[in-house]
Amino acid sequence: MKKVFIPQGTVEKYENLYADELVVKGLLIVTGIIRAKKIYGNGTIKAARVIANIIVTDTLEAEYICAKRLIASKVFCLTANVSVGIIAKDYIQAQKVKTTQLTAALSQIDSTEANEIIRLTPKKSFARTLFCSWIQVRFAVWRHNRIVNPVAETDAAMKGSADAAFDKLVDEYKKKYRKGGYRLVLEAVEADAV
Repeated sequence: MKKVFIPQGTVEKYENLYADELVVKGLLIVTGIIRAKKIYGNGTIKAARVIANIIVTDTLEAEYICAKRLIASKVFCLTANVSVGIIAKDYIQAQKVKTTQLTAALSQIDSTEANEIIRLTPKKSFARTLFCSWIQVRFAVWRHNRIVNPVAETDAAMKGSADAAFDKLVDEYKKKYRKGGYRLVLEAVEADAV
């Protein structure tokens, strides 16, 4: 059983690669064919053709993919022929996909032949939901205060300036009427009467 290991932080280049087991933690670039029983790891694979039973990786870029099962965060290909199913956790982009079950969060596929298509939605943990709710409430209160307080301050300033203007006007009339021998009497008026 031939096992090939690509360590993390390294870049390995091959023309063709044949193995029973291929573990990719770094970057693997193959200009021709990768043929393996199992391909797995959290690295990136770039190849012209990938043929394997099981592929589990982070990013897979290939012109042609032929497999039983494919699980990856991101998949970029021209053609994918996967008999059992494809799970693209983040994204899949392809011209043609043929599979039994396609599961993806986001996809851009020109032609799809699948018995079942499942769209993934990101799950939020309970703590994250509470935190997001708390942020939304704080932002709403802050925004409300920014909108309401200036209006209230403006209203108070206008009311204060209106009161000051009214008092100034009354004082002027008081002075004029005192000089002329008249007396100024202010009476309260109900709002309906005005």
